[in-house]
Amino acid sequence: MFWSILAVLFILYVVFSLSTIKYQLKQISKHHNIKDVGIQRVSNEEIEKELDDNSKR
Repeated sequence: MFWSILAVLFILYVVFSLSTIKYQLKQISKHHNIKDVGIQRVSNEEIEKELDDNSKR
């Protein structure tokens, strides 16, 4: 019983912490006028190819 209560409290703490971090990142982005539109996404395959190329050198 004690461990289940402790696990639930820990999960709630993690969710609260992640929520706080997300809010802070949003505030920082807003402050610095950073828009998500201009961000380019890189696929995992491209990252793996780049890492393989760098490791061969």
